[in-house]
Amino acid sequence: MNIIELFENAGIYKENLRDFSPEDIEKARRQFEIERSGNSNLQPDLGDNLVLAMTNFAGQLLFISNNRILYNFFSKKNYSRNRFSSDYTVSSSKADVQAFIDKFLSKDLDSILDQLIEQNRFDNIDDLLEVKEYLPENSLENLSKKLSEKLDFAANSINGSLQLNDINRTVEFLKYRSFYVLVSHFRSAEKDEKIKTVYNKVYNLHSNSAVRHELMNPMISSLVNYNAVNFELNNLFRKNKDALDVANERVTDSGGSSGLSGWSIFAIIVIILRVIMALARA
Repeated sequence: MNIIELFENAGIYKENLRDFSPEDIEKARRQFEIERSGNSNLQPDLGDNLVLAMTNFAGQLLFISNNRILYNFFSKKNYSRNRFSSDYTVSSSKADVQAFIDKFLSKDLDSILDQLIEQNRFDNIDDLLEVKEYLPENSLENLSKKLSEKLDFAANSINGSLQLNDINRTVEFLKYRSFYVLVSHFRSAEKDEKIKTVYNKVYNLHSNSAVRHELMNPMISSLVNYNAVNFELNNLFRKNKDALDVANERVTDSGGSSGLSGWSIFAIIVIILRVIMALARA
């Protein structure tokens, strides 16, 4: 639990709240005792930290409580925009909000991000990054490092012995558009090379065409969402996506007009994908 969850559970929030009263602070203390009675593992300084935030950093706490993305993320709620349609706009500098999150919420922030990456819930992280200017630099650097490690893991996992039933357990995330959108927030020449390495390893699965096909099609479709530093890499991903779209249209037309079997369609796709490989190396 973090101080925003405790703040939420204490029911302190009121629309157009401008400051915290002694009654609000007492609510925070009482709620901490309630939470502690049911959870012996609760951080012993959690209640004191919320009181400290309310007393000395009220502006930053109010800013977060009025920001839909930040508040929902740290409170683990999913309030609609209507919950944040206050007439009173709380202002706080980006540096002050960063410092507040770094002081009170950074451990929880890093823990949640690590969990989301492990669970391949990249959309949730991308939503948070809409307000990344308020996040501490250390947390963003840690997130970038975790994404690089994810790409390294994929490169090490893709080999000739990779089986179809291993894909979901290991490299399923390579099919996801949301993964490449997220990596684009931290694009660099180094990440370009890591993505290119993974891309080439998928293409080089000559001995296992079924696995290559299972990964290749969705990966090609999703890779166009990575905004590479290398302009030529972007062009390559776009060419391959266009070629795949044409191939799929031809297979669909052939299947509808001549009643090709599933294996025949698969064989056609494999041939077309070999052409795409040639394009990739051109």
